[in-house]
Amino acid sequence: MFHVDLKLLRSFAAVACELSVTRAAERLHLTQPTVSGQIKELEQALGFSLFHRTTRHIALTPEGERLLPLVQSLHQCAQAVRTEAEGMQHAMKTRFRLGAAMYSMDFLDRVELIDAFVAARSDVRLTIDNRLQSDQVRDLLTGKLDASLLLGVPLDRPVAEFLADMNPGEIANEVQFPASLEHVVLRRRRIGLLVPEDSDLARYDVIPVSQLIGRRVAMISAEHGEAFVNPIANFLLQCGAVPSVSAEGNAMAVERHAQRHGICAIGIGWFATLPGMVRRPVDRMNFHMDLSLVLGTSPNPAARRFFDFAVRWQAARDALGTGGVAGDHFADPPIASTQMAFA
Repeated sequence: MFHVDLKLLRSFAAVACELSVTRAAERLHLTQPTVSGQIKELEQALGFSLFHRTTRHIALTPEGERLLPLVQSLHQCAQAVRTEAEGMQHAMKTRFRLGAAMYSMDFLDRVELIDAFVAARSDVRLTIDNRLQSDQVRDLLTGKLDASLLLGVPLDRPVAEFLADMNPGEIANEVQFPASLEHVVLRRRRIGLLVPEDSDLARYDVIPVSQLIGRRVAMISAEHGEAFVNPIANFLLQCGAVPSVSAEGNAMAVERHAQRHGICAIGIGWFATLPGMVRRPVDRMNFHMDLSLVLGTSPNPAARRFFDFAVRWQAARDALGTGGVAGDHFADPPIASTQMAFA
């Protein structure tokens, strides 16, 4: 069986075009003996001659004339493959997809990181994916998404839990991701209670657990992830509080529900405090939620550059005490005042 060797076929096409081994060698930037040897090797593999040779003349044999158009077409296809592959390689080095849920659009940490990277690496372009985080986590694990800015917590849980089959649009583990994914924490905020400002609880700098007895507390839903939500609910129950589930269980809706009904709510600390409400820490309520940059299992080189940039950027902020786990956990989070650049 004949084995197609593009190197040998390239020399054949060059000699056929030039009708000279010397000129073909110059064209290919090879030595004349190398080209002659490759033609001989090709003819031996084929079992027939490609050229009629004399001391002063070279011409194609009928077999060579039949093969030449096919070889030329093959080289055109090979060049097209090479060009396309090089374009794909370039794209992987200069473009990547970054997940960032719509509800994090105004987070100052998100805006500042992306703006800083765009300013520093104008050669790299990113596309923002605004879907739910639960969808993004599955795509991070299956190589469909390069990186993501996730609001939540890493968990030592089986990856299969994050890849479970679900119908499109269903939510599960919205604020959970596998701890096995490489990530860097941009900011950590402690979870507390959102309480009406006219409530007796508002007078405490830190609410004693004894003051929770009999208090209704609006809870975020299990869609956020049972491994995250259940410990918070159990803490409230142990303190004698009465967890309450509203019709809409996302964090912002829960806070609005509490505001309307004059009750307390779990406050994750990542959205501006609603009018008439104040945020307070609770004694021994040691839960938190991070904003982290999480790298997928198959990031392209551009995404890796972004992640490495974020690690250095975060280290500089930590050194100044302006990011990470430093700072006032119960002040309202800073909100971006400028529109984020989508490069």
